[in-house]
Amino acid sequence: MWKKRKKAEMLKKEEEPKVGTFKIIKRLIKYVGYTNKKLLYPLMVFTISNIIINWFTPLIFRSLVDDGLGGGIGAIEGNIEIVMLLGTFFFILTIVGVLSRIAQGYIISKLATLTMYNLRYELFVKFQKLGLDYHESPKRTTGKKINYLTGDINTIQQLIQSGLLISLSNIFLILGALFFMILLSPTLTLVSFLIVPLFFGIAGVLIRKAKKYFKELRERIATVTSTLDESIMGMRIIQSFAEEESNLKEFNEATELEKQTTMKTAKLMAYIPGIVIIIIALGISSVLFTSGILIREGTLTQGTLIAFVFYLFSFFEPLFSFMGFMTLLQNSLAAGSRIIRILDENLSINEKENAIEIQNIKGRIEYNNVNFSYEEGIPILKNIDIKINAKERLALVGYTGAGKSTFIKLLSRFYDPTDGEIKIDGFNLKNLKIKSLRNKLGIVLQDNFLFSGTIKENIRYGKLDATDEEIIETAKKVRVHEYIMELREGYDTIVGERGSRLSEGQKQLIAFARALITDPPILILDEATSSIDPYSELLIQQALETLMKGRTSISIAHRLSTIINSDRIIVLDKGQIIEQGSHQELVEMDGFYNQLYRMQFKDPFKK
Repeated sequence: MWKKRKKAEMLKKEEEPKVGTFKIIKRLIKYVGYTNKKLLYPLMVFTISNIIINWFTPLIFRSLVDDGLGGGIGAIEGNIEIVMLLGTFFFILTIVGVLSRIAQGYIISKLATLTMYNLRYELFVKFQKLGLDYHESPKRTTGKKINYLTGDINTIQQLIQSGLLISLSNIFLILGALFFMILLSPTLTLVSFLIVPLFFGIAGVLIRKAKKYFKELRERIATVTSTLDESIMGMRIIQSFAEEESNLKEFNEATELEKQTTMKTAKLMAYIPGIVIIIIALGISSVLFTSGILIREGTLTQGTLIAFVFYLFSFFEPLFSFMGFMTLLQNSLAAGSRIIRILDENLSINEKENAIEIQNIKGRIEYNNVNFSYEEGIPILKNIDIKINAKERLALVGYTGAGKSTFIKLLSRFYDPTDGEIKIDGFNLKNLKIKSLRNKLGIVLQDNFLFSGTIKENIRYGKLDATDEEIIETAKKVRVHEYIMELREGYDTIVGERGSRLSEGQKQLIAFARALITDPPILILDEATSSIDPYSELLIQQALETLMKGRTSISIAHRLSTIINSDRIIVLDKGQIIEQGSHQELVEMDGFYNQLYRMQFKDPFKK
């Protein structure tokens, strides 16, 4: 079943709103301009220089053949002075053109690179602003997000550097070449344009195919990245169940699909230059055949023919380049579309312009008729109406899926209530600055994430300006100091990726220290002792008793032994509060809580 599900996900195309080609190009040009406006002015100067040189170079050869070498009508004798003058003029233009091209290429590369870094920065900032509704969506895997920040951004850089800016100047080259072609010989222009419909017809077919292949290729690459990320993150499970071969097969299936699409794309791209050259050769052959007749009739000079052929190349070469740009654009459309969609994604959690920054708070919390649903029509919390006093120790219990974690996610404002309001010290959470709110909360989760730095750095993450003394003092309070000092490097021990070098209990305790180092007025513990062994739990219970004094605390626990001493226990079932009171009151009530309590503390050897 797992393999079938994986394969179905691999082949399934993500349904996303489309972003038009014109909108993507317009936005990219805007980002290029925004990157560094000062670079655009010299770029325009060098680009215009190249265009002008390209326009007038064929006229030098026309004059060289007709005036300098005597190839005009009537076959006049050559003029060495004209030849030397034109040669000097051509050399100067060539030097200027080469320097302009070098400068133009450098500026375009710089603009593309700066645009890439700015886009990646904006995208990363947006990822940090997007709420958990975005990051917890099953469609948006970690691998896909990494691919957005790397593969997609690099594709955009290649598009800007290899085609976007050059294509803008190519438009003027095409128009200039067309003007001079008509000026030199309307007849030859008409003949050469007979192949234009053929050129655009074939180009259209090839571009449509390229669009299909490149879109498919981007999807395949994203799937490979997601599969790779999942495999690396789950390597311990894969090896534990000895599923290396099965996992390798799944990865090979993903890479095989990518390879097949890549080969189809490469085959198409190999055909394009040959087809275009044949079309251009057909056009030049038609021009040469017609020009022979015109020269014999005396209505066309040999120099004019040479210049016309140059302009013909100047006309078709940008078209060929533009066609290459269009195929490259197809590869970039999916990437650009995804990036624009993310950058334009509406934030589920918005901060008001006049939001308040709270300083000292007592920790009084109110849930006023709060309802919440992740999906419309599927309520998670229903009619939650509760007041939590300042410095009260509150505990939440209930079966999995009762809404306990959602309860604290709303308090942290990772989500906003569907209905109702939540207040701290009388302030509606929606009226507070998000950073100000979260700085007042110390949060310890069941599955805590440790960064791949040192133990000291991970604890200091809760308070970046904390001194070493503060870190050590906090570690002692949560009974993790002894563990740390037993390690060879002590507080400078590298924890490894996601804390892989530490035990689950050690990771949990370090996360506990990270949350407490800020001395938060509100403490949230979501299964905070679930990964700690009984011995470690005994060590931390005394610390918890001390640390919870003087602050509001909300604890979620399946192990009722950890919350028996809470001032009040809230029992949630199917998103509703069904019981509340102290441990003793709830036991005497002989309801849902007492049933849970008896299940956990029942003697397994008693019948």
